[in-house]
Amino acid sequence: MKRRSTPNQLQIDFLATFRRMLISLGSPDNLPVNESLFMRLTDQWESTQVIPADLLFQKSPIEAIVFRLQKNDDRLRFPTELIAGEIRGEQGLTGFSAKFREQGWVILPAELSAMYKNLFLNILSASIGLDYLYPSRIELLAEAERVALTAMLPEEEVRKFFGLRLSRFPDSFRSEVSNYFNLPFDYVLKRANHLNLVSEQVIDEARINTQSLRSTTLRRPQSSRAA
Repeated sequence: MKRRSTPNQLQIDFLATFRRMLISLGSPDNLPVNESLFMRLTDQWESTQVIPADLLFQKSPIEAIVFRLQKNDDRLRFPTELIAGEIRGEQGLTGFSAKFREQGWVILPAELSAMYKNLFLNILSASIGLDYLYPSRIELLAEAERVALTAMLPEEEVRKFFGLRLSRFPDSFRSEVSNYFNLPFDYVLKRANHLNLVSEQVIDEARINTQSLRSTTLRRPQSSRAA
């Protein structure tokens, strides 16, 4: 009997052991875009062993990141071959980590700012090294964030800013911390929480205040800043 294709075939293929999405950044709406791009890239690699010309690949950054991650956490296990890079002009691409046969893949949109590009490259790389320990994608992302932030934000440096058990974070403080570490403030705050310097409640309140501020900014006709 001839096998009939189904709408779920794409998802079934990604559940196969040789080609798996690990972490897809963004919302669920971005997942199909990330999956489709990954399939396209790996299909081309499988047939030609050539990286697409429109990808801007930089192998050295991920090699340095893997070295630093493993230096801080000996649980991480990385495949022998890692392919990492960025692509420009791919509508809906948010970035992802994945496994293809014996390779680890990290792909990011080239339009990201340097701050977020470095952050996400660390998190997605960590997810590849932790994949064997966390079958749950939600748990994998949470632990990859923790491991990446531990490597990027030394404890003694973070304590300089959060050692007083702060519960409120003025804009001037947020800006100073973000500029000092060259990371988004929310992620520095996560690292402070991992170190028990701020509580979950403080993080939730900071998130609510940030969302309220963004909503107010969007309602101002004279403002052209994105949320």
